[in-house]
Amino acid sequence: MTDALRKQINSCLAEIAKGNEFALDALSRLVSARMYSVAMSVVRDRSTAEDVVQDSFLRIVQSASSFRPDTNGYAWICKITQNVALNYLRRESRYRTENIDDFFFLSADDDVEQLSTATLLVRDAMSVLTELEKRVVYQKYFMDLTVRDIAQSLHKSKSAVQRAIASGEEKMKNYLKSGTKPPV
Repeated sequence: MTDALRKQINSCLAEIAKGNEFALDALSRLVSARMYSVAMSVVRDRSTAEDVVQDSFLRIVQSASSFRPDTNGYAWICKITQNVALNYLRRESRYRTENIDDFFFLSADDDVEQLSTATLLVRDAMSVLTELEKRVVYQKYFMDLTVRDIAQSLHKSKSAVQRAIASGEEKMKNYLKSGTKPPV
């Protein structure tokens, strides 16, 4: 990369910090292809890499005032892009969820004889839970997530998740002991 290109990038970042919208277009023309390459090297998916580049531009606009003009703007942009891409991967792997009704054939109309006794018991016990209780029990026991991770994925407080887990466990335990559903 030439010194002239580095100066242009730094100049664009300084203008973005001042609120100049045209500077963002100029910066995009200068570095968007390189940002895409950085994103692709991390996420290895074209559409996700495009999302990463877009989110990186948002982060650049938000953080432009903290950029020091005497430093390497290109490296700063690449680091932002890399961090956004890594955050995408973390979020994807941590919060990958499946439909709880699809698990253990909870909503299937399959022949009951083909399902194992344990599966039937779990399906019936899960049917007494609210949607929130189903989600937290599934994420705790089948996805092995912590209460903190469950709370973050559902945008709930840790105490609300703990209450939902305790309530769900109690309902399932009572159902398995008695074999009857609680009143709604």
